[in-house]
Amino acid sequence: MKIPQLLHDAPYSEAQRAWLSGFFTGIYTNSIQNAGVNSSTTVRTVHILYGSQTGTAESVAYDAAAMAKTQGLKAVVNSMDAIDSIAFTTMDTVLIVTSTYGEGEMPDNASVLWEAVNADTMPRLEKLQYSVLALGDTSYDLFCKAGIDWDNRLAELGATRIYERVDCDVAYEAPAENWMRSVIPQLSNSSAIDTDTPVTTPPQYSRKNPFPASLLVNRLLTAADSSKETRHYEISIAGSGLSYEAGDALCVLPTNCPELVSDIIQAIGCNGDELEPINGEVIRLQDALRTQFEIKTPSKELLQEIATRSGNQELNGLLSTGDKEQLANYLWGRDSLDLLRQNPVCEFTAAEFIALLKPLQHRAYSISSSGKMYPETVHLTVASVRYDGYEREHKGVCSTFLADLVDEKTEVRCFFTPNKVFRVPDDNSLPMIMVGPGTGIAPFRAFLQERQYRKATGKNWLFFGDRNEETDFIYRDELLSLQQDGVLTRLELAFSRDQVKKCYVQDRMREYGKELFEWLEQGGYFFVCGDAYRMAKDVDKALLEVIAEHGKLSEQQAIDYVNQLKKNKRYVRDVY
Repeated sequence: MKIPQLLHDAPYSEAQRAWLSGFFTGIYTNSIQNAGVNSSTTVRTVHILYGSQTGTAESVAYDAAAMAKTQGLKAVVNSMDAIDSIAFTTMDTVLIVTSTYGEGEMPDNASVLWEAVNADTMPRLEKLQYSVLALGDTSYDLFCKAGIDWDNRLAELGATRIYERVDCDVAYEAPAENWMRSVIPQLSNSSAIDTDTPVTTPPQYSRKNPFPASLLVNRLLTAADSSKETRHYEISIAGSGLSYEAGDALCVLPTNCPELVSDIIQAIGCNGDELEPINGEVIRLQDALRTQFEIKTPSKELLQEIATRSGNQELNGLLSTGDKEQLANYLWGRDSLDLLRQNPVCEFTAAEFIALLKPLQHRAYSISSSGKMYPETVHLTVASVRYDGYEREHKGVCSTFLADLVDEKTEVRCFFTPNKVFRVPDDNSLPMIMVGPGTGIAPFRAFLQERQYRKATGKNWLFFGDRNEETDFIYRDELLSLQQDGVLTRLELAFSRDQVKKCYVQDRMREYGKELFEWLEQGGYFFVCGDAYRMAKDVDKALLEVIAEHGKLSEQQAIDYVNQLKKNKRYVRDVY
């Protein structure tokens, strides 16, 4: 630093010049430190923002931060609802990691920031450098739409894409790590990252290395004459070293129904003994279809190949027009076997058929027990999917694997997925409002157990419902006992088919809207679990109406109120 010229020109003594020199040096040093810049080396700050519905994108974001720090970068990780658009405009380097859920929607914790960034009033972002990692599932039409939308919008605003967006299917680990290893060297001006060094220490058990658990309990919850089949499972994790929190999910890797495997082999014209190389080993087609591949839901590639080989005019017409709604209507209730049987000219060699399939994926279930109360077992509440159509019985892959195929000798291969947002409040005195019809009750059974274990003083209110009270009031005795003991403060029931006019949980919310709003004003948390397509949307609409009416707010003020609840993690959903 150069000393100001006045120190040399003015008539100061050497002692005065030395003191003034130190004074100006101190000002300079403090200004640099206050600006967050090292005077010898500028450390680049990378903001990693995640939009996550179930915790996967959050986990990937922290993996990226860990790698960035090893490269000398300052990595700042935030949920998208932790910042606003003003803060976003001040950022120079941003990595976006986001999932997509529902019908191509943003995760809940990304919606508010996205609306602001997507607004016409959003300023230009010419100084911003960014890259996007999108997580999704190719079985959905709007694959990775949230990530695609972020990528396109930032480009529209003039930001510079430093690396092309990567879209990840369900098996996201390898492409996500490749994205990190490609993006981060560009940010750190490093030529490469040591590919032999893992990003983070992987968990002991994961999708690639599931824990072989055992099933202890398989109990029917609904009545024998119910129109549904809902079951309670208790799975042992004793000796695994694993632990979980209320709000987490258990992921189960199923095997396919043997009858479905045999019928598909017959439909494609094979015998099942064909030997094929799968993941580095040669196995029989029959075994591969049972344990390795998704054979119930047709992949887009299989669907297109059946249309091409069969010449089916209706199917080809639907695929060529790109009318997703009409195609969905055509496929409703149909699975791969239905399509093969309805187009019998489509025969495949074993290798051809396998090439058109997706890997068999795990199914995630909201855990219905507290890990503190049940540290060696995990409870699940699962509706078995069964229906008749196209002259045969159809079964859900994992729900009937658990219900029909697992016995005391069968391994339940599983691992946990944490959901750090969907949690019982740390403050045991705050109220909880829980909306969970049907199997959506699962995490709230865990929440109530957690509150009971903690001896929490906060009030607990559950909205539960299903079709018929006589046959579908699952966990009835438990809930009534919790209510009698004072753990469950209020229980509102909505059984839709017990009266002429159907009644749903959102109707009960409106009915008790005044009290519901009072609980929110007392610092209450609002949780929702269940169907994303209808129930969760109807509940969200009812919540806005309740807040507007009983808070005497305008529509926009009610929206702002809900957005603040989301930002404060007081309105959280576990929807699917």
